[in-house]
Amino acid sequence: MKKIVGLDLGGTFIKVGLVGKTGKILKKKQLPTLGKKGRGSVLSQMEKGIKFALNGEKDVMGIGIGTPGLVDRQGKVFSAPNLPDWDNLPLKKIFEDKFNLPVIVENDVNTITFGEYVYGAGKGYKNIICITLGTGLGGGIILNGKLFRGSNLSAAEIGHIPICYEGPKCNCGNSGCIERYVGAAYISRMARDAIKKGRKSKIKDLVKGDLSLITPKIISQAYKKGDWLAREIWEKVGLYLGTMFSGLINLLNPEIIIIGGGIAQAGKPLFEAVRKEIKKRAFPLLSREVKVVPAKLGIDSGIISAASLIKMH
Repeated sequence: MKKIVGLDLGGTFIKVGLVGKTGKILKKKQLPTLGKKGRGSVLSQMEKGIKFALNGEKDVMGIGIGTPGLVDRQGKVFSAPNLPDWDNLPLKKIFEDKFNLPVIVENDVNTITFGEYVYGAGKGYKNIICITLGTGLGGGIILNGKLFRGSNLSAAEIGHIPICYEGPKCNCGNSGCIERYVGAAYISRMARDAIKKGRKSKIKDLVKGDLSLITPKIISQAYKKGDWLAREIWEKVGLYLGTMFSGLINLLNPEIIIIGGGIAQAGKPLFEAVRKEIKKRAFPLLSREVKVVPAKLGIDSGIISAASLIKMH
């Protein structure tokens, strides 16, 4: 059976595994990234992980790598956050020379998008918008079955689409970016601010009065207990996302929108609010058939998605 090595490079951990052609993980390993120790340490950790995946294996098709930062068509990495000297790095060449196997390198969020297209919720579709929603908001776009990179490889900065002309300042330097309204810190702040103003909520009970402990996960727990503030928060997040998606639907006419990341675990209230806002705002002819669904690949999505890069190439 043909197998593929998938490696997900994160700022804190490297996750690597051997993946079968159907997307099943056959073995996997997690190592610390050691980013603060410099480029050499990170590359050494990646090499250890790949050697683990390859150990004793035959019929390996290649190595797929998802990495932070911009990646050019030659597999060279630029401007990777949390990896300070990870710039102008020929990652593809380094590991092809090391292991004598084909290597495909792609930006991490594009990689997740591609994985959902090949193995996950986007399987069978050709026009896809995929976002990961957690600390921030990242995105990827598939058009006519191909990853859309734009003219300088930095397309799909969906988190920095402005939705309010004079909105709050974003970390990118702009104002009113969608990420500023739906990132984890801002969702938690919505709950804190409401409780400080006197709203009664099970959220406060769940953190035993310590509002600094409020997280999106806590808000979801409160929602499952019937908490109205939690419901309102997820509806508001859904409104912001639905507004942003409506613009993308009018522009790109996707078949399916996939929402992944920790915040997607909010489930029903979030997805219902997104769908409601799309129905209200997007052009009916374009939005009528659009599906809005959770990502499917789960906790090992980084490994499986990295492997998908090789399968499709």
